[in-house]
Amino acid sequence: MPSATRRVKTIYSVIASSNRLEIIRILNSKGPLSYSELKALSGFKSKKESGKFAYHLRKLVRQMLVSLNKSERKYAVTSLGRLILNLTRQIEEQSIVESGKIYVRTSRERMEEFNTDKILQSLVKEAGMPVEEAQKITSEAESRLYKFPTSYLTSPLIREVVNAILIEHGYENYRHKLTRLGLPINDITQLINNTARGIEAVDSLLYQTSRAAFSEYLLLNQIPRDVADAHIQGDIHISNRGSWGLKPDTVFVDLSSIPKKGISYNGKFLFSPRINVPKNINESFSSMSVISSLLSKQVSEEIVFFNFIEYISQYVENKTNTELKEIIYNTFRSISQKTSSLVEPLITIYISSKENDMKNADMAKVKKTMLDAYSEYIDNVPIPNIAIVLQTNLSEEKEINKITNIIAKAGLVAFLKEENAITAYSGIKNSINKKRNTGSINILHSVSVNLPRLAYESNNDEQYFRARFALMLQTAISALAERRNIIEDMIRKGITPLLSQNSGLISSEKMPLIINLTGLEESVEILKGSKLQDKNRFSLYKKIIETGTKVCGEEGEKTNAEFGLSSILTDAHLRFARLDADKYGRAATSNAEEDGYNQSMIFTIDNILNQDFASGINSFINKMNGGCAPLLDISKLKSEKNIADAITRTNKSISFFKCSNIISICRSCTRKQVGELIKCKDCNSTEILVMKHHKI
Repeated sequence: MPSATRRVKTIYSVIASSNRLEIIRILNSKGPLSYSELKALSGFKSKKESGKFAYHLRKLVRQMLVSLNKSERKYAVTSLGRLILNLTRQIEEQSIVESGKIYVRTSRERMEEFNTDKILQSLVKEAGMPVEEAQKITSEAESRLYKFPTSYLTSPLIREVVNAILIEHGYENYRHKLTRLGLPINDITQLINNTARGIEAVDSLLYQTSRAAFSEYLLLNQIPRDVADAHIQGDIHISNRGSWGLKPDTVFVDLSSIPKKGISYNGKFLFSPRINVPKNINESFSSMSVISSLLSKQVSEEIVFFNFIEYISQYVENKTNTELKEIIYNTFRSISQKTSSLVEPLITIYISSKENDMKNADMAKVKKTMLDAYSEYIDNVPIPNIAIVLQTNLSEEKEINKITNIIAKAGLVAFLKEENAITAYSGIKNSINKKRNTGSINILHSVSVNLPRLAYESNNDEQYFRARFALMLQTAISALAERRNIIEDMIRKGITPLLSQNSGLISSEKMPLIINLTGLEESVEILKGSKLQDKNRFSLYKKIIETGTKVCGEEGEKTNAEFGLSSILTDAHLRFARLDADKYGRAATSNAEEDGYNQSMIFTIDNILNQDFASGINSFINKMNGGCAPLLDISKLKSEKNIADAITRTNKSISFFKCSNIISICRSCTRKQVGELIKCKDCNSTEILVMKHHKI
């Protein structure tokens, strides 16, 4: 007992020092820290204070309140240290209660005496309120808070009271600047409970919580009020709101520029290998893998690598097909592992296989082994996060069969005929202006216009519809113009260092700004009825798109920007349909409420055999200067031979398309199976994830 008493006395004497107690608090909140990190955070910044800091830290280590991990050279609070810290906090709080004063529990895990000056400072500095008005609000807040029957306040509670008073006085703009961003406790609890049963659970959970905060910040503080209102009402839709003001949607990367320049990190990514000029094929693929990993944190939707064959063929050397295939496959595995999250962008490899290029033996070898490696990759990953875009005229039977087999196994393949138009798997083009041949470039989109709503409100008047459409485009243009300014500011601040022009990766070209059209098919049906002939249907599509293109062109000339139109799949289609169902009734939206409005035109091989349809869809693709992604539905084709025939015919007729199929993935054994299944054929599990190719 005496020895125990002495031990307690010693511990109490150690924590009697405010410096030593602060060290424990820092380690408890920050986690393990190095000596220098802990010293700086504890306030011992000068060299003269080094001895004093070492003395305090030694005391804590000797009493086992703090421990040192010798292998990592980091200090951490011990369980005894946490116990002492909790006890100290309880003593502080109880003494505050008995003092009769009002205290505030801060986010820094401290109790501080309530001070109204901090409310005044927040109103003036954070909200930008004039001092005289801020003093009145502060006085009213103080009066209300002192009436609360509580021993202590919290920072969120004080902010809630102040914001309520601001609303009562009509100061909504000031309230927006002062509001606290984040999720209620119940929402986070529900996210944890629901996400735990999903895939990529941790990444998804962290993404959703941060997305909620940045989404609020975007709507309240970053974009004009009329744009935010248009989104909330469902006239437009802003996708990727959690990262909308932080990073671009799609980036095109010219691989051929890497051998010439190498890549500069601009003082960032200190733990990543440098990307110098590759000396051999292994270094060339290693560079590609590192770029994928780094860019995946700085891009929302898709990273497109082009000039792939030209880049790799320089380093083929004396590699056999088998050796080259293994290297490419291992690169796919590496890229997939480093970007294996539902919240990270798709990696697309654009393969130009022009006839003249394929006469080069090395280029032909790269293309062949690339497809072989991708086929093996698809065999070994349930949900691929790597896609390929083939610029080709399908002619060789072996190549057709290989590609068909890849698609049948849920591989992500798009087909492109049009020359000089590099296109992402999503359908987004790298250039709005066909005359401008761009290198690596950032693309901003993720703004969609609700065309069916405009049609509902146009009372079957086509001209009025197009006039309303032109006005709504102005709102979408305003949104993207503001976004460009925000993204450029983020790049200047070094938040996305690889996207800066001096990295050597991205060109100095201006960022194209693309507005997505949702529900074009439904809007035409609402205006003219569902029994329109293909020729008349596409004629009206053309008029609508030309109206939009004209508005975008005129606005681009005024602002020295490039605005374009697209029709690609985004998350707008479901939200628009459900909002319109609430507003106009279920009958008005029919099946759209469940499946969403059309964004990418879906067709079958039977449609392609119709000359009016084939001609119309090609015109549609060409008119959409920002990009589109028509979908060949192969879900009802019974064999790979039928799929191969459909792909070959479509490739001859349509300038760009992807395939849409239904794939079931067993969560238990990860087997992929064609069709919509209820039970796995291998393990009989009912935990089945059903996906369409274009929605993966």
